[in-house]
Amino acid sequence: MKKFLLFLFLFLFTIVDIHALELNSEHVVLYNLNDNQIVYELNKDEQTSIASLTKIMTTLVAIEHISNYDEKVTVRNDMFVGLKEANAAVIGLRHNQVVTYNDLLYGMFLASGADATRAITISLAGSEDQFVDWMNEKAKELGLEHTHFENTVGLDDKNHYSTVDEVATLLKVAMENEKFKEIFMTETYTFSDQSITVSSTFKKTAKNFNLPYDFILGAKTGYTDQAERCLASIAYDETNQIMYLLVTTNADGSPKHILDAVNLYHYYFNHYKYYPLVKTRDTIVTLLTQYSKIKEVAFYAPKDITKYLDHEVSKEEVILEYEGETIIHPNTKIGTKLGVVNVKYNNELIETIDIILTTSVPFSLFVFIEINKIYFIIGFTLLLLFCFIVIKVIKKHHNKKKFEFR
Repeated sequence: MKKFLLFLFLFLFTIVDIHALELNSEHVVLYNLNDNQIVYELNKDEQTSIASLTKIMTTLVAIEHISNYDEKVTVRNDMFVGLKEANAAVIGLRHNQVVTYNDLLYGMFLASGADATRAITISLAGSEDQFVDWMNEKAKELGLEHTHFENTVGLDDKNHYSTVDEVATLLKVAMENEKFKEIFMTETYTFSDQSITVSSTFKKTAKNFNLPYDFILGAKTGYTDQAERCLASIAYDETNQIMYLLVTTNADGSPKHILDAVNLYHYYFNHYKYYPLVKTRDTIVTLLTQYSKIKEVAFYAPKDITKYLDHEVSKEEVILEYEGETIIHPNTKIGTKLGVVNVKYNNELIETIDIILTTSVPFSLFVFIEINKIYFIIGFTLLLLFCFIVIKVIKKHHNKKKFEFR
């Protein structure tokens, strides 16, 4: 009954206007990754505890320091000091258990195992403190000015914080790493010694509450008392072919962080898409020629120019603004850039298209004469008048000499 009511709530929730959505999370940022643009935000730059979203950085830094994923690692009890007292989630690694770096990566990220996190970071750096230094160096390298780490697990600490927007930036960078991407999108993994099978905490929770999640490609959950329920996820709108990235923190209870994600994704899937401002092969500018049998040359859009909107495009708001040569001179070389067309929508510049000459415009003497015939008539008349005067002068001079001779 509980699952049914949640599903009914979800269905009703997704049909309301975005401004009426009462999200549970206190910090939210949603990116359209196609344009790398924020489409929804709530306290995105406010400092927040991030719990196990920390492990996005831990995993990325670990991957960058591992040369062989199949290398053996021996687990020791001293790696787990303080985890039980902090009530940190573990996957059940045993003292002297031999695993691989690959096992620990999946155990750390999918199941958010604090024991796997400590085992991999101490094995790579010699100590958790040294690994934390690596994490903070990476944050500085990425320009994350409002992010600082005090531990590799994500335990609450006044000096352990970030913002949802900087976590989003980190996740975008991490997804460029093929190994991280592989782990992020995995649902279950079995250790090389067959001792442990770990599952995505996100997908496990979604299944338990009968929440739809197939459109979410991967996610990392987090929970501490300060951060409450957190989620970083990436989803794909297959109908409109749009990739989204969402980071949320401080949702007050499970599965409210997942409900926020599902509701936001569904809203944008159902209300937003790319609408064409200009279609491929649409004429975007026509230029006149000079002294050529080709009177004008039309230039076409090389691709669809679109705008991400929640409504149909108003054609009156589409402006094609040309800047450049107004006349194509004869024998202009193919490949010459003549100018640009600025495609604007509602006075916003959407794209600039170079106008390149792709066809020859040969000079025509006939056209030249035709266009300038008045000047030819005047010139020819003046020439005849000049000749007439010259002949008359010559004749007069000739007659004068004949007279003198006589």
